[in-house]
Amino acid sequence: MEQGPLGILACAGSLPTEIAEAALSAGRKVHIVGIEGFAEPEIAAYSHKVVNIGQVGGMLSSLRQAGCRQLIIAGALRRPNLLKVRVDHGFFRAIRTALSLTRGGDDSVLRRVVRFFEREGFEVVGVDQVAPHLLAAAGALGRIEPSPASARAISRAAALLRSLGAFDVGQGAVATEERIIAIEGVRGTDEMLAQIQAAGRYFGCGDPQPTSGAVLVKMPKPGQEMRVDLPAIGPRTIERAHACGLAGIVVAAGRALVIERERMIAMADELGLFVAGMDAEAEPGGAAPISASKPPDVFRLLGRVRAAASEREDAAIGARALAVLAAHGAGRAVVVVGEHVQGVDGALGIRRMLSGRRTSHWGLRAFKRRIGVLVVAGIEDVGRDTESIDAVLALVARAGLAGIVIADQTDAEAPLAKLLTSAADRYRLFVMVPDAPNGGGRA
Repeated sequence: MEQGPLGILACAGSLPTEIAEAALSAGRKVHIVGIEGFAEPEIAAYSHKVVNIGQVGGMLSSLRQAGCRQLIIAGALRRPNLLKVRVDHGFFRAIRTALSLTRGGDDSVLRRVVRFFEREGFEVVGVDQVAPHLLAAAGALGRIEPSPASARAISRAAALLRSLGAFDVGQGAVATEERIIAIEGVRGTDEMLAQIQAAGRYFGCGDPQPTSGAVLVKMPKPGQEMRVDLPAIGPRTIERAHACGLAGIVVAAGRALVIERERMIAMADELGLFVAGMDAEAEPGGAAPISASKPPDVFRLLGRVRAAASEREDAAIGARALAVLAAHGAGRAVVVVGEHVQGVDGALGIRRMLSGRRTSHWGLRAFKRRIGVLVVAGIEDVGRDTESIDAVLALVARAGLAGIVIADQTDAEAPLAKLLTSAADRYRLFVMVPDAPNGGGRA
């Protein structure tokens, strides 16, 4: 049966044009619908139309007029601010899907997008059906092989990513053989590596021959929708990894994309980094056991500011995520917004996690209402004196989060708890701690 032109919904990066070239080389026409503000200028070399992310009717009509029945969604896309999109009549057909994009993890959001286009009559296909050569092969992709120390770091990072699958956190982690350094959140791999570079004291960034064995591992989340948002690496990933002093990069073979492969491999070889595909059989088989202590799921307020029901749910999710992180020694604080773990401190610390370039992606939403929570393992993680507590709370407020949650049992009458509560009241943030075993305390 004649397939017709391939429709490509193009977001950021060079992946959409690489897919277009693969389809054209196979003798198939393409039509690209580029998302304004995301799609690269290079799509102008192909049959294309650029639309605002809110112009859903324009997307659908452009694809249909071009005769597209199959669609591939390619490139990076941040969640939109719904107050800034320009909508057309088609947007209101997709209003339920659009509003649902503010909650849940990235994979659950993408599943809703896929289902919407399928309801509109399109077959959403994956890269493996159009450009399988873009998928990473197993083994070393360049001249350099991982060392035994790097192999142990790879195993540590992969085990953590599998364990965090239920939280839909991110697709990447950086680890040495001794510990987890960083975990990718909603800000993406580039921001995670930028944070590591800024904290170069961990493994001697700038050393052209790093000896720590720190490795970036990228792999899909367990149960991920494999037709969209596969983990991807390219030349920019190599540049960032080298700037951090990493020893190399590993991705899941057959389940991760390699962008601009030849240039990327040449760059890695020149800079002394290994790049490898990890076979599914080589991945850790199961998640590490979670701490025997059950994380709390009911919390009480300490200060004057109240928490919404949604923030209480975010608090419970954060406490469960911290239990998993504790089993891996991988972090003591998480940011949870809209039932989605958006950030993990790893070994970089709470302040660095809260002071990234894209914290506006977290709390402040429509009508400037604060949402989401910072969940920390213990009250000492926030600070041990007035100055340190105030510094963290200032960052929490600036990120637009609604409050802070302590996951461990906390004595509300302890001096540190009173200090935290008083500071939180000044910043108009709520403070929650696990409810007492007998259910006492303010609701």
